[in-house]
Amino acid sequence: MKRRCIIYLAIGALFGVLDFFYLGFIYGVPWQRVFGSSAVGALAARWVPFVILNIGVWLLPVIPIALCEARRSRSRRRAALASLGTWCAAIVAYYLANAAQLAFLGVPGRAGLHISNCGSAHFWTNWLSVLQGDILGGIVEWTPVAVVGGAVVGFLTGFIYLGLSTSRRARQGA
Repeated sequence: MKRRCIIYLAIGALFGVLDFFYLGFIYGVPWQRVFGSSAVGALAARWVPFVILNIGVWLLPVIPIALCEARRSRSRRRAALASLGTWCAAIVAYYLANAAQLAFLGVPGRAGLHISNCGSAHFWTNWLSVLQGDILGGIVEWTPVAVVGGAVVGFLTGFIYLGLSTSRRARQGA
């Protein structure tokens, strides 16, 4: 279990970093041109990127992890813990990727945070503010969502998988 736990956390961390940069990509797509300018198209252009491509993508790492853990441990609780841990690692990695982008790649409008400005009089004060508000604040804000959401998704995935595998074994034995 210890090795699987490390793998789940690593997958979550990798996903968090990829998701950070993925969001920039999906919000750069001209969705209005994709869906058209009708009322339905405008609604789709607003909701599809947010609901499916932003929120739905968070199911990609946890459902396979919950299935794997439920199959290996035969436990819904462990599937929930695996998913919860994966999402928590993803949240931390997401905000650390944000800090790395600000420090090393730079962001328009926040050039004062780039490492090349470390000699500036307000560099460290600005970074303290960003770390407290944006980075740690984001982690604190979204970790409860990761805990509750990861536990629910993992538990339900394990519940469905174990229920289906039990009924399949019962049918095969009958």
